[in-house]
Amino acid sequence: MVGIVLVAHSAELAESVLKLAQQMAQGKAPIAAAGGIDDPENPFGTDAVRVAKAIQSVYSDEGVVVLMDLGSALLSAEMALEFLPEEARSKVVLCEAPLVEGAIAAAVQSAAGADLQQVVAEARGALAAKASQLQPEAAPAPPEAPAPTRPGQEIRLTVRNRLGLHARPAAQFVSTASRFQADITIRNLTRGTGPVNAKSINQVATLGVRQGHEILVSASGPDAAEALAALKELVESGFGEMEEVPPAPAPPPPEAIAAEGELAGIAASPGVAIGPVYTYRPAPPEIPEHTVDDPQSEWRRLQEAIEAAKDEIRLLRTRATARIGDYEAAIFDAHLLFLEDPALVDSARQRILQRHINAEAAWKAAIDEMVASYEALDDPYLRARAADVADVGQRVLRLLAGVTHKPIELPRPSVLVASDLTPSDTAQLDPSKILGICTERGGATSHSAILARALGIPAVVGVGPILMRLSEDDVLALDGDQGKVWVNPPAQVRSKLEERRRKWLAQRQAAREAGKRPALTKDGHQVEVVANIRGIADARVALEYGAEGGGAAAHRVPVPGSNHRSVRGRTTGRLPGHRRGYGQAPPGDTHPGHRGRQASALSEAGARIQSLPGMQGSAPLLRVPADPQDPVEGHPAG
Repeated sequence: MVGIVLVAHSAELAESVLKLAQQMAQGKAPIAAAGGIDDPENPFGTDAVRVAKAIQSVYSDEGVVVLMDLGSALLSAEMALEFLPEEARSKVVLCEAPLVEGAIAAAVQSAAGADLQQVVAEARGALAAKASQLQPEAAPAPPEAPAPTRPGQEIRLTVRNRLGLHARPAAQFVSTASRFQADITIRNLTRGTGPVNAKSINQVATLGVRQGHEILVSASGPDAAEALAALKELVESGFGEMEEVPPAPAPPPPEAIAAEGELAGIAASPGVAIGPVYTYRPAPPEIPEHTVDDPQSEWRRLQEAIEAAKDEIRLLRTRATARIGDYEAAIFDAHLLFLEDPALVDSARQRILQRHINAEAAWKAAIDEMVASYEALDDPYLRARAADVADVGQRVLRLLAGVTHKPIELPRPSVLVASDLTPSDTAQLDPSKILGICTERGGATSHSAILARALGIPAVVGVGPILMRLSEDDVLALDGDQGKVWVNPPAQVRSKLEERRRKWLAQRQAAREAGKRPALTKDGHQVEVVANIRGIADARVALEYGAEGGGAAAHRVPVPGSNHRSVRGRTTGRLPGHRRGYGQAPPGDTHPGHRGRQASALSEAGARIQSLPGMQGSAPLLRVPADPQDPVEGHPAG
């Protein structure tokens, strides 16, 4: 059976929900509670280790659904996944369903023998019954009519976030709409496009909704009012998009370099790279079309491949979150919604059932059609989403064909050259081996470019087909700020580029070192610098650049070999080492490597926050007392 884990800030709450769910499932569902933290004075909070143990206690190959109450419960659950073996992570789903109703619905489905996706779907729809019962009394209804002709409700909204309904906001919009039973459509009034199904990621994205556009959202059904209210709140909140930080004043332009072999492209990720060429030429699987005798069997094959692709994407999203942060990793939430898009899936299904063709050919035709619809859009940002659809499509095709796709691995540090890179490929690149990226196609707004910037890899895209004629004997230099590329640059040009690269690397290092020093005003007052974090990767970056604390909800990770059983992240946590001034060991820290071992232990425990030279191993988002009597500063957990 599918296991269920309940994560709550209160141990009593988690245990009570567990008992209720067990009663509803007649004790047949495997359920574990992971509530509270091991601190008698401040028992409210969440513990990643406790969550991981709970997952392990109910784990089976059928999977586990984790339900959380709020705040740090999600952060602790995400961190708990890092403690699990890789093969197990893809079978654990962190579900956004409400804790109590979701637990009951999931337990009943699990006890009935439902699979993981059915349990998750039932949990997500757990509020539907309550919502329908709480509808206010309305005027007498008109004579029954078919559902499509039933009058509905509608609202007009103005989209305010900078990039409109691009992939991530579109994914949030569709996810929110999908929580409700109502039939929901959306129309772009500004452009006159639509209406389209609000539960279809592709149809919503292709409306071309930009900042300032007015949309009309219509809903009909038992929970239409609630659906419109939720979508109104989402749109008016700006989809939680981060405020744009005004760019720093641009440095003086570097000396222009013109030479034989210079190529022009699109600046995609800043920095300078020089190195040997490594050409990546993936071979897409051959997809012949042929008729089948059993179309239902082909349809099941496609469904199984889609579910397997979802598992792969969830694992990729988890890994990307740990490496580059939750905001960038949310790109893959849209990939999941592509695979749940009724317009896309039904298109392939109809081809199989009506034309009796094989699943591979039907899926490829549906993907090609969707890619073409994106490429036909006027908006360059939305046109770039075609690469995401193609990425998802190729993943399913490989699974149908039984083709294994491995991450790009370079034998030596090189400049990666490719016709184009998918977001899935880019998210798995190793920055220690990839000196730079140069592609024949692509744009600065592609998700691959966004991921390259998050990884800190210089990149130039859209250079043209000449790239694919290069060999591994060639040397390639690129400037990701100016969008220029040099093939086998002459000695003088190479010397100037190498000097520019040294300056670029020195500036990055200087920024890190400056961040580690105390922030002092001219009259000597120290200002505490803290970071706003949403995940492990944000914590790692905050540490690297010298943050002294972080805005994160409380969670705990173990520190083996320390005087404390665990370390708690704080909403306003500080490091005593920073308080005393950088480089001064706090009292009681008699062994110079002691705090380094503590930070290493944090890494092994799953946070993967690694200490930097001169930082004494202190993780600024996790308060590590040097002495057992040294109290933890900050607000109570929770």
